[in-house]
Amino acid sequence: MANTIRTIMVVALVILGALVSLKIYAATPKKSAPQVWSSGCVASVPKSWGAYKGGSAQSGLAFEDTAGTLRFLTNIPCDGTPAVALEIRRAAPNSSNGGN
Repeated sequence: MANTIRTIMVVALVILGALVSLKIYAATPKKSAPQVWSSGCVASVPKSWGAYKGGSAQSGLAFEDTAGTLRFLTNIPCDGTPAVALEIRRAAPNSSNGGN
């Protein structure tokens, strides 16, 4: 009877060791092939529109040129120049708008 229990314990330990080894093997990260991403859509923005300033889902992408003009782009087509949805220009202050 003692030999049977000993055999069962050895088999149980071997099975447990195999399961732990399998779990460790499955948990180790595998090297994946490098992913190459290519854009399906390319839009061009004129350099004169200035630097990219940010973007949001509501206002679109914002660009500011050297004169302080802000341009917001909302509908950007593939393979083309987007139309400006909103353009805000700096104006010289005058007495009617309270500028200093």
